[in-house]
Amino acid sequence: MAKMGNILDTLSKKKNITDDVSYPAILLVGKTGAGKSTLGNLLLKQPHDDGPFQVSADMESVTQECSTAIISIDGITYNIIDTPGIFDTQLVTDKIFEEIAKTVKKCNYGIKAILFVLEAKRFSAEQRSVLEGIRNFFGEGAIDYIIAVFSHATKAQIRDRNVMQKAWNAPVLSFIEDIKNRWGISPNSDYFPPDDYIHQARLREIMEFISSMRGVYTAEQLEKSLQEQEKARRQKEEEEERNKQEHEEKLKDIARKEAEETHKRKVEQMEREQKAKQEYEENLKRKRQEEAEEKHRQMVEKMKQEERERQIQEENLRKKQQEETEERYRRKLEQMRQEQEREEELIRQREREWELRRQQEKEEELRRQREREELKKQREREENLKRERERQEQQRLQETYRRQLEEAERERMRMMEELQREQERQQRLQDEMRRQEERRNECRIF
Repeated sequence: MAKMGNILDTLSKKKNITDDVSYPAILLVGKTGAGKSTLGNLLLKQPHDDGPFQVSADMESVTQECSTAIISIDGITYNIIDTPGIFDTQLVTDKIFEEIAKTVKKCNYGIKAILFVLEAKRFSAEQRSVLEGIRNFFGEGAIDYIIAVFSHATKAQIRDRNVMQKAWNAPVLSFIEDIKNRWGISPNSDYFPPDDYIHQARLREIMEFISSMRGVYTAEQLEKSLQEQEKARRQKEEEEERNKQEHEEKLKDIARKEAEETHKRKVEQMEREQKAKQEYEENLKRKRQEEAEEKHRQMVEKMKQEERERQIQEENLRKKQQEETEERYRRKLEQMRQEQEREEELIRQREREWELRRQQEKEEELRRQREREELKKQREREENLKRERERQEQQRLQETYRRQLEEAERERMRMMEELQREQERQQRLQDEMRRQEERRNECRIF
């Protein structure tokens, strides 16, 4: 069925007809070795192995092309045509169907009967495949013209048709019912010679079925069947393509959802890390502040004993605090810069991934533009929505970074203000101590 288009081309292109089919035709079809040629010779009242149709003893088909002979049944002349073995392992099946189709087209007076020859000794899956192949090839319209003829029957089966019927399995019985119980038996000359009444009775039964046929099977019916098969094949391929596209869309949707979920987990992880980092910095800041207060207290006690030493220590302390403050500010700025670089790198990576996905999708859409124009529009809307979300995400990250910079700047200004207040407090303390020293000196003078 996959190459029925080639058979239609053969019907329309091969015009050279060498055989003269001038009467309604009787078509012999069946598997290689089933006994088609033998039956044709017997119907022509010729020796089964020495008639116009060549008979082979092995399983390789002798009939490579259709051959024909003239037969008269009840005073009416027919062309009896022997066909190549269908599903022959030595030939390409489609070429055989082409040969049969070409022969059917030559039959200007139509096909009177199709004698389907099948072996009676076994009813295998292979025979069911041959039967189904013939029905598919000729179409349902040919059912009214098919006569089943069983060959290679036993002596008891040839003598008594009831014995033959008992050997049928369900597929054969169903087929016989479909063709309205038109079936016969090809006689075996080894069991019953041509002059035996059983031999003649079996052939007469087949001829009576042929004579009782009404109308003919035409080339137009065959061509219509082939066109229907070609249409069914195309519909099947289109359905497979649609299923494939739906499967690909589902895979892409799953991949998109997984990517969104991964991105969400990364953002949550980054937020947790940022919060932990802030808590650590706050604890470190409190600890340093406590240490600074302790140092300041010790420094004040020493100043009561040694003014000069206190001043030196105080100066060193201020320098140290300033350096620490600047160092903390520098480290914080450096951390913020590194975080910004990581965020920018993440943004650039997302943009590269997005650009790569967009390029791949663009190539895919260009390749399938004719078939899925509506799908392309849908993808463009999805891409616009995705870019909008990424733009909003980028703006949110930039806004976060800006707020962090502002927070750091406010922290630096606060620390500078605290340092300035501390210096002013120290200055007041020094002034107070100088005044006390001056009062002590004045007391000593008096």
